[in-house]
Amino acid sequence: MNLKFLCIAGIAMGCLCTASASIDTKQATKPPSKATAKPAPAPNAAKLEAIKQMLAISHTVDGNVAAAQESIKAMKKNSPTINPKFWDELSGAANHTAFEHLLVGIYDRAYTLDEIRGITKFYASPIGKAFLEKNGKTLQDSGHAMQAYMESHSKDLMKKYSQPAAKVEPKKK
Repeated sequence: MNLKFLCIAGIAMGCLCTASASIDTKQATKPPSKATAKPAPAPNAAKLEAIKQMLAISHTVDGNVAAAQESIKAMKKNSPTINPKFWDELSGAANHTAFEHLLVGIYDRAYTLDEIRGITKFYASPIGKAFLEKNGKTLQDSGHAMQAYMESHSKDLMKKYSQPAAKVEPKKK
């Protein structure tokens, strides 16, 4: 089997299948016995709705879906021998519903309801709206700047370390 295909499939599955994983690894060290098993707490409907509102106002899900679709396009372009149906199915898995479900769980574990409401209030404010409008471009520009810096720095280091090391003579006493 093509190694490139296996690598891409592994990366893709690792990224997208995470959406269906709902195990809390801190609590998943061993399954509880039937005698001590407690039902999982019911999700807080108000909190889940607040998270969905925050994700909507910030366009977080849409941004993640767009990034995943762009990544899939790039992988597809670089791997023309892979069955097109693979790319179609992978692209279909990177959708709003799946990503929203994944992100709601992540935000639910990370933030309290009050924090979610505060973040949403910030995003709805004039400064928050400006942040949301400009942050994507700012992150993109920052990424490009860091990449250019690291490329330049690595070229300098390659020159420095591609030269044979000077032979060091032992000190004479």
